[in-house]
Amino acid sequence: MEEKCVFCSIVAGQVHAWKVLETDTTLAFLDSQPVSQYHTLIIPKAHYANIFTVPADVLADTMETLRQVSLLYKEKLGIDNLHIFNNSGLLAQQTVFHLHFHILPRYPGDGNDFPRMKRLDLSDRFDEMIIALQ
Repeated sequence: MEEKCVFCSIVAGQVHAWKVLETDTTLAFLDSQPVSQYHTLIIPKAHYANIFTVPADVLADTMETLRQVSLLYKEKLGIDNLHIFNNSGLLAQQTVFHLHFHILPRYPGDGNDFPRMKRLDLSDRFDEMIIALQ
């Protein structure tokens, strides 16, 4: 448990959360600052700051819980439109530095346009970008 991490405090039972699904290694709970109904966070119970620090097996467990919650919402609530995302790092607007993924259900006319900041000019640099990865 990381000191002063609200998600670690939730895992430890020190802070209340509205749990949706819990496994031995993961926890899914409703976001306390929801953007839409059933906005859910999925976390590994062990503390990892972001996508860059989490071991592959823990990430796999977390993704399986994310899949199970998504299927639960589809089966029980008929939700079949979701945004699934992660913010890793300060510039990516991560505010709680415990790895977490969002399930953001979408509803007709909900008015929550997910930001799409297109930079079509970057396509001219694709060759350069691929070379940098080699």
